[in-house]
Amino acid sequence: MKKWFKFFHLSFFSHKIAKEGAKRSYANFLLAFILSLIFLWSGFMGGDMLPFSSHYKNSPDFRATVYSVFANADTDKRINAEIENGILKVKNNNGEYIEDLLINTFEIDVDKQNYSVNGYNVVVDCRPADTPAEIEAYCVSNDGQNLIISYEEYLSLDDVLKLKFDFKLKYTGNALQLNDEIVEGYRTYVDALSDDNKITTENLANELATGQITENEYNRAIYELYFVNYYPEITDYEETSKVPLLRNYYYHQYLSQGVTNYLLVFDDYMAGSFETKSGITVSFYGFYSNLKSGALIGESDTQEEATGLIDKFIKSSFSEIWFLNAYIYAMNIFAFIPFIVLMPMVVTLMAYSIFKLRGVESIKSFGAVFKIVGSFVWFSSIAAALITVIMAFFVQRNMLNTLPLILFFVVLAIRSIVFVIKERKLYIQQLEQQEAERTEG
Repeated sequence: MKKWFKFFHLSFFSHKIAKEGAKRSYANFLLAFILSLIFLWSGFMGGDMLPFSSHYKNSPDFRATVYSVFANADTDKRINAEIENGILKVKNNNGEYIEDLLINTFEIDVDKQNYSVNGYNVVVDCRPADTPAEIEAYCVSNDGQNLIISYEEYLSLDDVLKLKFDFKLKYTGNALQLNDEIVEGYRTYVDALSDDNKITTENLANELATGQITENEYNRAIYELYFVNYYPEITDYEETSKVPLLRNYYYHQYLSQGVTNYLLVFDDYMAGSFETKSGITVSFYGFYSNLKSGALIGESDTQEEATGLIDKFIKSSFSEIWFLNAYIYAMNIFAFIPFIVLMPMVVTLMAYSIFKLRGVESIKSFGAVFKIVGSFVWFSSIAAALITVIMAFFVQRNMLNTLPLILFFVVLAIRSIVFVIKERKLYIQQLEQQEAERTEG
């Protein structure tokens, strides 16, 4: 066991110990491979999470924009916020905590003057995440002429002409307002479509009458039933909802158009993008679900104290994303397993080919070379993870999507080449020594 432990942990650093791998079991490679997956995952996670505080500190314009919103020296302009069971509520000075839209520097000039620093935009919209959006439906011709018609006009076309148009949605930026008259019109429409729909609406009405659901829940259910029957599928716009959501207005209106340098603050999470002084662009999300309930900044806190508290809030929110990143990177690792397995195979083939081309016969089989290369695998992944974390402080964040895997292959290849060079040198020395012994004999 002691010899195995020495082999497994020191083969990367010792030619002699590494060469013992040729006589050992393939199980060593399996263990090393499993460890390498864990270390590569750690490289992805560390490279993504650890540099954030440094990047945030190195982005003065973004922080100044954050401070102008939550730690403004002019308390009349400051937005006060509190966490209540993972939900963010906001208010203006001397107001009451509410779930509402308070700031939108993209569209409101006064907000831009008060809160935007050097082109950064801010939205503080704490309306519930499931708030339906007011939309305008239309259709655009797909023949290159970009003819626009209303959805009502589209419905009047015959089936052949309909194929020449694509369905589109425009989010107005307003929350959908549902009243009794509108909802009753929706119900009349869906009831006329089928008996099943009529049974569904009657059941909803009974649940409302008996107090099983609220009026808002009833209105929402009728609207959803109407929407899915009246409009085509909207999977291009919404992935988790049957109807357009107000929250996604900001994505479709701004983010999908390539807008950068922003902070979007919602009731359950935030999203931001900023550029550091060294030119690194950082996009991030932050959750509040596990943050301590209470006001973010006390009324008696000085501006200096307020800036420190809001910095802590931003960083703590970002830290809460770790579990989602952990899952995403774990799935990425599993998806890349075939390629990660292929890397030692490619390096082994390269090493084995060099041995054959150079006539080195001290290690004769492909399997023996593979086991030696395999003994380098797990430490190569450690080196790749560490280099990734260090480089993450200095390179664009999107480079981290593949950096650990590239570094893993490079380190493994370099270590294997060093082994090949050293083994060839030793083999030549052995041949020369044998030749000298025969000559002397």
